[in-house]
Amino acid sequence: MSRTTPIFGLPRCLNSGARAFPVALAFFAILAVTPALRAEQPEDTEEKRDVARERLKVMTDRMENFVISSSEAAFPKAMQPTPLFRYDDETRGYVDGTVWRLGEKGRPLAIITAELHPNYLNTGRKVVYDFLSLTERRFTARSADIPGWMPRGSAVTFKELPGAPVLANSAAKRLTQLKEQARRFSGTQDVEEIDRSFVQLRLLPREIDRYSPTSDEHSDGAIFIFANGRNPAVLLLIETDGNDWQYGIGRLSAPSQLEMKLDNRSVWKQPRFESFQDWSQPYTATNVPAEFP
Repeated sequence: MSRTTPIFGLPRCLNSGARAFPVALAFFAILAVTPALRAEQPEDTEEKRDVARERLKVMTDRMENFVISSSEAAFPKAMQPTPLFRYDDETRGYVDGTVWRLGEKGRPLAIITAELHPNYLNTGRKVVYDFLSLTERRFTARSADIPGWMPRGSAVTFKELPGAPVLANSAAKRLTQLKEQARRFSGTQDVEEIDRSFVQLRLLPREIDRYSPTSDEHSDGAIFIFANGRNPAVLLLIETDGNDWQYGIGRLSAPSQLEMKLDNRSVWKQPRFESFQDWSQPYTATNVPAEFP
């Protein structure tokens, strides 16, 4: 697991709701996920930056290839064009990875990850996908890589967040509250691909997305990552509708047993995922051949 990969970007933390962050912040966020535009580190070389650009293009092209359809006329027709987060995982062989959202505003309707592995399970170069639905609204996602993901609901169940604070009035103070609540959680991952390992997941210090789940002026929400190194294993969503607080947890790793605790009490546990090729699952994963440097 690479913990210090200078060519890769930081989370996108844009407010997708009624509150808008300054244009400068949005521009910085785009730069952050574009390795060619980040400040160079001593070990960077032009060749490495070229490879990073080409790999990002492979994943971006795959996301642009997804066509979203729904009986709802207003439902998004495509994934958002910029990844929320970019990472790698050298320990398990993933040379690049990205997290993408469906839906421009509010809580994402779905999350899709794309990872590049040069010899996935000893089967050659692959792009490895995770699909996580966050909505009960029906839709279909199709691309050249999959026949059609038609999740029958949300993979994430929201629960009341006990012991939550009195909601702050300012957006800056609410972000502090969101981060404080995220730190109450902890997680573990028992993962088995070629090898097996058990790790304590690490809460990344910054949220990867910020949004307004309702139209209330004090509504607020954020998505946090619990990672194995930098590789996302679990998503934690913490929200307030302007009055009450809630949280939801979703997996982003199929070959894993996952557990999350709140204040050291187990609140969520998932076995290793086995239902591959069932495209009605709210969470599923697959891998397909891909060419990349």
